[in-house]
Amino acid sequence: MKNKILLSIVLLTASASVFAADATTTLHWKGVVPSATPSDDVIITGPGGALPYADSAGLVVTDNTGVFTSDRITLELHYRACADGTTAGSCDAGTAVPGEDAAAVGDIINDASWTMSALDTVIGTTDTSAIGTTVNLDGAPMTQATPVVATAGTVTFTTENTTPTPAALAVGQNIEVHAVINSSKAI
Repeated sequence: MKNKILLSIVLLTASASVFAADATTTLHWKGVVPSATPSDDVIITGPGGALPYADSAGLVVTDNTGVFTSDRITLELHYRACADGTTAGSCDAGTAVPGEDAAAVGDIINDASWTMSALDTVIGTTDTSAIGTTVNLDGAPMTQATPVVATAGTVTFTTENTTPTPAALAVGQNIEVHAVINSSKAI
């Protein structure tokens, strides 16, 4: 009796796996060595002074033409807090709260200047010199080395390419966009 039950379970399990539908995906992870350069007077944060802040986001690639849009990266520039509790403006020499944590974050700078100093699009070994990747600050395209003064303390960056690559990209091809952004405030 036990053997008949065991045999029925084995056959039922085997027949279920024969009729199973399978799906496959490829997973990718990548990491970038951070390039944040700390300052004694100001500190870049996420929304609401959040640290650490998100410095990467996904690209939305819908086909093999190399055209893409992106998710948002939202940043703020804050004064660095001072050891005496001051949170707005410049600290006396050597009194800025060190580090990259919440204790170092002072008041938000609403009219910070944001500059893109470098932009690089990498699509495997594809020549990307002919595509038109842009980085947008609050929806407006940035020009390399041209400062943009924010109208609000919180700014949002996106990137996009609307120019197809000269040749179709292979399925599964990685696309990466790297932009170096500097933010400053005259203190």
